[in-house]
Amino acid sequence: MPVTGHEPQGDGGTIVRFGEGEEVRVDQVVVSVGRRPYADLLGLDGTAVQVDRGFVQVDQWCRTAEPGVYAVGDLIATPQLAHVGFAEAIMVVKDILGESPVPVDYGKVPWAIYCFPEVAFAGYSEDAAKEAGYEVVTSKHQYRGNSRAQIIGEIEGLVKIIAEKRPDGSAGTILGVHMVGPWVTEQLGAGYLAVNWEATVDEVAHYIQPHPSLSELFGESVLAMTGRSLHG
Repeated sequence: MPVTGHEPQGDGGTIVRFGEGEEVRVDQVVVSVGRRPYADLLGLDGTAVQVDRGFVQVDQWCRTAEPGVYAVGDLIATPQLAHVGFAEAIMVVKDILGESPVPVDYGKVPWAIYCFPEVAFAGYSEDAAKEAGYEVVTSKHQYRGNSRAQIIGEIEGLVKIIAEKRPDGSAGTILGVHMVGPWVTEQLGAGYLAVNWEATVDEVAHYIQPHPSLSELFGESVLAMTGRSLHG
């Protein structure tokens, strides 16, 4: 819902207007305008390096059109995540050493959003999977049914699994894992590996999850897709 403006008040607050005539009074307004690369400051004139809308153009191995020149991180049009920049840099070093590295699969990188509650995900969303031509099966479970969440008093949140639907209607390959809740940025590892290794629901459901732990909710959400849910 777009914000149309705000009106500062005399006591330091402000009234934010949005949508169709709606408004809300707040103490502060935080504006997030994103980041942009400064390729124009790199002195690229006279080189074969190509720039589009400020981003240096590269191939799947982060090579520019100038032989021996690479670009990684926020300078190129890939997810602006620190760990993605690290992965790109490692790939570049391997390429320079002639090790034939595997390109980064940007559609399956892990995302971690450090808000409250935290958000973490990897792979397709349900809508994106359908748009890509998949028939899907989903599983969604809330943290309020998780023992560790109950122990620490952080029960707000959920895990959602998106899997490819097999011809017989059962859940197959895990396409996406989405989490919101307590410390989910620390729990995405198993889901990220499942998505990138193209693991099936049956394969992941076979493994034992530590109990009580927040991370077991991922395993239980997958297990539920086999028809054998433990905690609802």
